[in-house]
Amino acid sequence: MVLEAKDNPAALAEIYRMVADASESGEKYGLLSLAYHEGIGVEEDLEKSFAYAEKAAFEGGDPLGYLMLGYMCDHFETPDQSEGGPRQKYDHYDAERFYEICAGKDSPWKKQACNWLGDYYLDSTKGGDPEIGVEYYEKVAYEDEEAAGKLSDYYWDIVMPDNTDDKYWTDPLFKWTKVAAELDPEEYDYRLGWLYADGIGCVKSPWSAMKYFNAAYFHGDWRGALSIADMLEYYMNDHADTEEEKKAVGDIVALWRDKANEMKEQSDAEEHDPSEEED
Repeated sequence: MVLEAKDNPAALAEIYRMVADASESGEKYGLLSLAYHEGIGVEEDLEKSFAYAEKAAFEGGDPLGYLMLGYMCDHFETPDQSEGGPRQKYDHYDAERFYEICAGKDSPWKKQACNWLGDYYLDSTKGGDPEIGVEYYEKVAYEDEEAAGKLSDYYWDIVMPDNTDDKYWTDPLFKWTKVAAELDPEEYDYRLGWLYADGIGCVKSPWSAMKYFNAAYFHGDWRGALSIADMLEYYMNDHADTEEEKKAVGDIVALWRDKANEMKEQSDAEEHDPSEEED
């Protein structure tokens, strides 16, 4: 409802009123904490947000209350932190504890908590324990594209380029890249095609590789077009017996390379938009 009414102040005010008029519960306090934190239908007020978060968490056991406490501790928004005085209740070190409680409860907020904890433990300057970070991502990765993508990225960084034959790493890389491609195809179809093309974590399959490279191309990824050109050149040349057939293959490959170059130039131009440069 909030997303649908984000540009409609009157609708946001009505949403806030509905929450405020609801029966007393931990869920109500959690939503009020969020409303005051984000200014949803009401003026932003971090002190009220913090007070409602405590009430939601400690009186109602509400997952959103714990999530809000974790977020405010992590961003130095608790009253003690914002005032800059000595610690009285919580500081940024308490964020982990509150996120862990939220992650242990089945709720719509579990995904956010698990992703935060995954990031926290993968950061060597913070949690510094990747195995625990991976476990948190895995709790929600089958339903959450962010967590699935982070698992694919984590194993990709380990596997490439020195561990491509180590099944301990390649099997989970393929597993989570496949999940990530199902949830976020625009981002991970190309990578899945790469794994199929080289047989990393899976049986080598040129046809599956072409399928995902083609999908990546239709998503607008120039690397998909380039990989199609490479595979056509490699496999079709083996079956071209006459000069005429070889020329036909060369023409098709050149067409795909041209597509890849055009798409890359467009992508580079969009990344470097002169209109966004400062004078």
